[in-house]
Amino acid sequence: MKKRVILLGAMMAFASAAFAATGIQSGTKYGTGQDSIDCLTNLSLFPSYAKQKDYVSAAQFWEKVYANCPASSKNIYIYGPKIIAYQIEKAKEVKDANAQNKLFDKLMKVYDDRIKYFGNDRKMNKHQILAEKAMDYIDYCPDARDPQKGAAYEWLKQAIEAEGSNLKAAAYQKYFVLSDRFFAANKETFRQTYIDDYLKLSPLVAERIQSGDEKDSANFTLIKNSLDATFAKSGAAECSTLDKIYSSQVESKKNDKAFLNMVTRLYGIADCENSAVYFKAAAYKHAVDPTASSARGLAQQAYSKKDRSTALKYFKEAISLESDNTEKAKLQMKVATIYKELGNPSASREAARAALNYRSDMANAYILIAMLYAENTNISDDYVLKQTAFWAAVDKLEKAKAVDPSCAANVNKMINSYKQVYPDKTELFMRNLTEGASFTVPGWINEKTTVRGK
Repeated sequence: MKKRVILLGAMMAFASAAFAATGIQSGTKYGTGQDSIDCLTNLSLFPSYAKQKDYVSAAQFWEKVYANCPASSKNIYIYGPKIIAYQIEKAKEVKDANAQNKLFDKLMKVYDDRIKYFGNDRKMNKHQILAEKAMDYIDYCPDARDPQKGAAYEWLKQAIEAEGSNLKAAAYQKYFVLSDRFFAANKETFRQTYIDDYLKLSPLVAERIQSGDEKDSANFTLIKNSLDATFAKSGAAECSTLDKIYSSQVESKKNDKAFLNMVTRLYGIADCENSAVYFKAAAYKHAVDPTASSARGLAQQAYSKKDRSTALKYFKEAISLESDNTEKAKLQMKVATIYKELGNPSASREAARAALNYRSDMANAYILIAMLYAENTNISDDYVLKQTAFWAAVDKLEKAKAVDPSCAANVNKMINSYKQVYPDKTELFMRNLTEGASFTVPGWINEKTTVRGK
């Protein structure tokens, strides 16, 4: 009996060994026999270590799972890049270039395998995985192998074209950083591609800002500011350069909505709205598809010809067509400026106040209102009461500093100048006005302030 038990155990052990196979060997998720048990055991162990950032302990179990049953779990590919990134950093510390190169190749293969086994996953598809691969390529590819990270640029381009606005914020930022580098190195050959990249990314980022998700909106607002600042500093959109690129194209594409919209928008971004090319594109654009940018173009053209009534008409139309509050605020300030030039301070103030409704931090709106008060003091027959306009003007200048401290130096000069024409304290006494008391400035200003003398 004892011999039979021993024999049976030996046969079972043999059978278990004979029928054991890894996931790779068997073409299954976990493998078979003892190998499947080993796979499941190691699969349960490495995530807990990785979550604690104990990548040394995690690695010994992760390596076995990745080698033997790579199709068994997404966790292999969620934690794998973190484990390998840790190992790369350690290789950098000891200046082991050979190890760094091998680990980098392994990191890239992990992403390729994730696409192979989980590329159709609902939460992260192959294009989103490719974007993650590209970002790690940028961070960990040794400079000697690809100093400009050109491969990552192409992968991110593919991902963005496929996914639109559905990628992480960092993907758009890193893509444009690479595009900016390429442009800096090859200004003439890469200029149009660089401009196209900016025009492609900008609306995608804007879409995410308007997503309704507070965290998402904040992250993508930072990205938008970074994109705009980088593009503005690049010199890619200099007015003469844009004219050179597009002057020969506008006439032949006068019915191409997408082209005309792109050109007018680009000229607006570059602050080149006095260009004849821009005026022509804007006119064609407005004829086939009226938008805020085309209306703004026609307004600028009219303004350049000193046709202020027509300029007002089109600036107001641009405001009604514009959806972005910052742009609405800028347009309202143009309206305010025209009304000021036309000698209508009340209408100018109304437009400046409208700008503040869209952007409460618009210091130049407060400054404009202050200037209106200081320049239009015909509010009373009493010369002292006329001077009270400067109290209200200084109030507005103080608000300008509060919302934008960067303007303080210039604003302080204006404040000091306006204080010189405050009513004399003796004159205040003669009119029973007490310093610090509440006072409503008369006439069209009609605004509460406090009594001040010099």
